Amino acid sequence: MVRHLIVFNAEASEEEVRGMFEQARAVLGQIPGVMGFEFGKALGDSPRYRYLLVVDFADESVIPLYRNHPVHQVFANSVFRPMAQDRLTTDFVRLYPEAP
Repeated sequence: MVRHLIVFNAEASEEEVRGMFEQARAVLGQIPGVMGFEFGKALGDSPRYRYLLVVDFADESVIPLYRNHPVHQVFANSVFRPMAQDRLTTDFVRLYPEAP
């Protein structure tokens, strides 16, 4: 499994960001190899990034498919990127799938 993590700040209310997440889950979930989604909010008074969006991929082969998929391109360019201009994105592969 690969975890596509995006930490970001948003030029929107928390309610609008939650709405964007629900839209992302509905739209991006159609892309083959996308396995799931998580959404989180940072704790503390002044974190560097306020929100977390996680998209789980079946494996590494999904990364370029997802990145270049027209559904992702439209959503990212018209919804996500305008809202979350301050962001950091990284893909992680799980090295130890089982917890000790």
